[in-house]
Amino acid sequence: MRGVLVLACLLPTAAHAAPTMLNQIPTTDLVPVKQVSLQLQNGNTEVSGRSSVFHQPELVPQSEFGLPGNIEAGLDVAPSDPPHDYRPVMNLKWSPVREDYRIPALAVGAMQLGVGFTPSYFLVLSKTLNYQQIQYQKFRAHHRNIKLRGIRLHAGLLRTSNAWRALAGTDIEVNDHFVVYADWISGARNAVAVGGVLVIDRQNSVQASLLRGNTEDRLSGVLVGLTHTFDLAHPFAW
Repeated sequence: MRGVLVLACLLPTAAHAAPTMLNQIPTTDLVPVKQVSLQLQNGNTEVSGRSSVFHQPELVPQSEFGLPGNIEAGLDVAPSDPPHDYRPVMNLKWSPVREDYRIPALAVGAMQLGVGFTPSYFLVLSKTLNYQQIQYQKFRAHHRNIKLRGIRLHAGLLRTSNAWRALAGTDIEVNDHFVVYADWISGARNAVAVGGVLVIDRQNSVQASLLRGNTEDRLSGVLVGLTHTFDLAHPFAW
């Protein structure tokens, strides 16, 4: 499971360092063209037992590249036989439809493309509930004391291991530096997750979330990710 979100042009520019998925599910967001997002996240989410994340974090380096044509491509290094046997794994996302006043944004993609991994494919829709207010606010830039916050809903389908799974989630911008995430994937082996992103500045953010398995009545997992985003034209600008 990978965590990520860039709140796109509807939200303040301070959110640029945040990733492009929620806690678990993809969104329609993309890393901007000619920018790269690097993230380090725990691959093991278990919180109890001798094989918990505290003993075996299974750190997963991740990267996402913004490409022309509304495309995002990623390359990660993850354990195909946890906690060892690290191998490269790729992902790809294309967003052919951008959000407007009536229609949601749409994205399709593939994840876990690599030897030793089970590939998955997704379709997701994203809609800003207060889209009209935010668009109007863009024409009142001088009224900085009346700042509206973005509230979005996400829904879609995930195809993996010959089974279809439902996706649902939301992200709510509390302020310029904190965004709340909540999402859910159907299926007995999946979970509901609640967390958020602390946006430190335009380049750096910290994401954390708690997971509860769909068939469990306890806290079953934790995800923590550190993200740095930079422009390829200025790769050493921190």
